[in-house]
Amino acid sequence: MFKEIHTKFEKKETDLYELQQIDQFSRYILIRSLSNDHLKKLITNTVRVPIISGKSESLYEQVFSSSISNDQIILFINKEYPRVKEHRMQQEAHLPNIIEQFGDVECGIRNDNLNDTAKNLVRDKTIETKEILDQRIDSLLEGTIKGYLLWQYYNQVTNDLIEHLFNDHVNVIPTLRKIKYIDFMVKVGDKIIPFDLKITHISDDYFDQFSQGLTLTKDQNASDSFTIGNNLKEIEVIKKYYKEKKKILDLPNYGGLKKFEIIEILQRQTCQDTQIFLESIQRERSNMVMSIKSDLKSVEWWNYKYQGERLFKNNNRFFVFLAYTNSFKDARPLKGNLEDIAKKVSGKLNTIANGKFNTNKYYYTKDRGLEGAYKVLSTSILVTDKIS
Repeated sequence: MFKEIHTKFEKKETDLYELQQIDQFSRYILIRSLSNDHLKKLITNTVRVPIISGKSESLYEQVFSSSISNDQIILFINKEYPRVKEHRMQQEAHLPNIIEQFGDVECGIRNDNLNDTAKNLVRDKTIETKEILDQRIDSLLEGTIKGYLLWQYYNQVTNDLIEHLFNDHVNVIPTLRKIKYIDFMVKVGDKIIPFDLKITHISDDYFDQFSQGLTLTKDQNASDSFTIGNNLKEIEVIKKYYKEKKKILDLPNYGGLKKFEIIEILQRQTCQDTQIFLESIQRERSNMVMSIKSDLKSVEWWNYKYQGERLFKNNNRFFVFLAYTNSFKDARPLKGNLEDIAKKVSGKLNTIANGKFNTNKYYYTKDRGLEGAYKVLSTSILVTDKIS
């Protein structure tokens, strides 16, 4: 049984939801979350047999095949975790202070692609002198690339700090080592449910589909949990108004612009009608966020169905969603609101052991090799600019 589960887990294309339906997967994933040193300590002090081999796979199998119970493994993990945490906290003690001093932070590079940013510069035929080239490079380094590096640092540090909020909770079984696709585990009955932590802003594309109408599918045989309606998308409402006023207000073309960029152009207009329109779409966006907050299943579903093929995985996820109620910019900077996130994470984890997760079905089409119908468990919280 061990070799079957281990082989499937190590495969890149493994469907983790399907894998966890296999008998003994709970035992496997508990053991898989231990480092070699912890495995050796467990074998020596609890199983009390000689270590057969120091290789990871052999250590996993030796514990898996032993008489030690899953509850004993969990007890061992909880006993060892404070030392692991102490080491991590020593390394990270200064990080919250750095995050507090960050202020506003934006990624600044589309799809995190530095190559595209460099290409735009090196292929720019309007640069006529070496002096202008140097000025453009200095500007790029000081502005866009510096901003990108600051964002990457901010993103990683806040991820690490938020992860502690989960591992420290009494209902969570922490991992004593980094394990792919899994950040923490929860015991529900006699099952161990692994979760991947995803912290992400709610996409403009999701708001567009929400505006169209997302309806929970009643057909039990349907391959998607939600169907999309035929109302106008949020972006269509904005562009429709923009087109109507383009000549009257002498507005620039909006091709390639994001929603918030189009709105910023409209905000510079003094026309009363435009201000009324802006107030109406802002009010509608705020209402959407509040409506989504009351039932997050559809945004969980959306983040599975439209996940990028490069990082595609069908695994259980705990989402921390971020959304502004007063802005159309993406809300990634809200990752720094650690106190509010901690409060909401704790509230959700207090009841997570009851096993009341959302079951989402989605049909994936973004990659031919991955195309198909999937099923998965998920749960989430929503963090907004309105502290509650």
